[in-house]
Amino acid sequence: MKTLLEGRRAEIEASFAKQGLMRTFQASINKLEHGALEISMPYSDAVSQQHGFFHGGAIGALADTACGYAAISMIGEDEAALTAEYKINLLAPADGDRLIAVGSIIKSGRTLIVCQGDVFIEKDGKRKLCAFMLMTMCVVKNLEHK
Repeated sequence: MKTLLEGRRAEIEASFAKQGLMRTFQASINKLEHGALEISMPYSDAVSQQHGFFHGGAIGALADTACGYAAISMIGEDEAALTAEYKINLLAPADGDRLIAVGSIIKSGRTLIVCQGDVFIEKDGKRKLCAFMLMTMCVVKNLEHK
């Protein structure tokens, strides 16, 4: 497996830090490798739904971010990756203390990257799969940020 260059790691970590939604979620990067990323967020009322579980929107956003940065770790420094499509299956209520999303690459091409996102709920130190995402990322020339 190809290793992630330190410069690329720093770029991804800086990009992640710019995401207001991830700051709102109090999300953090746990593991970053070439083609894989794991992020997590703690439970709070701000990301809950009416039954006290993590909200499906928060689950989707965390999986989208994990898959997106896994894809970005595969592309050139002059390129960016944007979500083109995703499907998520919510498999079990996200009832726990922490949500963990693991993004990985299924197939990496020049213009499209297909990713998988596994989302786990952690409760009392035990992980349980609660959602599965299949995503397509589109590779574009690096975007200028405002």
